[in-house]
Amino acid sequence: MAGHEGHRQRIIKKLDSGALEEHELLEILLFNAVPRRNTNDLAHRLLAAFGSIKGVFSASIEQLSAVNGIGSGIAAYLVCIGKFYEYYRELPKAEYPEHFELETFIQFVKGAYKNLKQEVLDVYLLDESSSVLLRRRFTLNQKGFVEVSPDDFSKLMIEYSPSGIVVVHNHLYGTSTPSVADDRTTKQVQVACSFHNVLFCDHLIYSPFGVYSYYKDGKMQKISQECSIASILDSISI
Repeated sequence: MAGHEGHRQRIIKKLDSGALEEHELLEILLFNAVPRRNTNDLAHRLLAAFGSIKGVFSASIEQLSAVNGIGSGIAAYLVCIGKFYEYYRELPKAEYPEHFELETFIQFVKGAYKNLKQEVLDVYLLDESSSVLLRRRFTLNQKGFVEVSPDDFSKLMIEYSPSGIVVVHNHLYGTSTPSVADDRTTKQVQVACSFHNVLFCDHLIYSPFGVYSYYKDGKMQKISQECSIASILDSISI
């Protein structure tokens, strides 16, 4: 068993290198479906039966189940992966702009957030050239309530080391004018950004009546000054 687990760990370490062969990729995918067996033979049998990974994921549950060692559960797992890939491949390259430019981003927000049925808070991570690295969504799937854990936010900053961020929040009803809670959240995010040396570019709030920008209103600059680590330390210094 120790040798089996060691083999799994060695092959998993090769993932990031991009040096895996076709049967090794399939072998790793089968780890979750077959947690306590050697999946190398299964991977080779599948490739022999269907010619390639594409052939494997194009096969039906019945066809996959006909391969020795592949029961209906493993077959369903492989079909699910194939369906997921088809769905993912048909999605747009990104669900948000590739680059942050304020006016363009505001127009994006107007379209992207108008049909949401719950309040969300999205953090867009930017690299040094203001390209969008990814979006992380914070929500509890409850109307009128969004919570951002400081720990989760810090983990996000540590994991991706962005150069900047943009926060987008939506109001389901009423105007886009920031509430007291919105201001408090903005200040908390700014403190965290200052701690991680990340530029907090803007906090945009969508409502059916428009999009509010902390930056355009001048509040972003004020909050950045008041809630930086340096300002906080100065205010408590003796």
